[in-house]
Amino acid sequence: MDKLTWKVEGFAELEQQLKAFSDGYRYDLVARQTLVKAAKTSMERVLFDVIANAPYDTDRPATDSDKPHLRYTARLDARIPYEKDKMSDFVKDTDAVIAVVSVKKSAVSLSHEFGNARTGAKHFLRNALESNATKVVNDLKSELAIIIPEYAKKLSRMRKK
Repeated sequence: MDKLTWKVEGFAELEQQLKAFSDGYRYDLVARQTLVKAAKTSMERVLFDVIANAPYDTDRPATDSDKPHLRYTARLDARIPYEKDKMSDFVKDTDAVIAVVSVKKSAVSLSHEFGNARTGAKHFLRNALESNATKVVNDLKSELAIIIPEYAKKLSRMRKK
């Protein structure tokens, strides 16, 4: 499986700026209010793409008593990486935040995404990320440009109290 790779510049400076304006406040809380929010918002288009393109058996519509179709199990999570996250090849020790779009882990979801002995892969998770990657990065940049100054103002007001 090929990894989607990026050359990213400027995050060391961004981290220094966040630390500078958050002086006196816990950095993880500042990161949750800025980086995590921006990452989650920027990945929403990937979630919508997964929901739209997840395999769905039209001959067998979902019911309450039936197993849910993959599109109904799609979710988006953004967070500061846990130690368990860092065991992944896709998460580095230096990552400040991760955003993950996933579906319920099952034989069906794994079979669709990666294929099995009888059927080939029908990538819907990977395709959603790859087709939206540039937009996600641009959205992240835009979100950070809005969220960070707003949060800096909020911290400034809190310091004046």
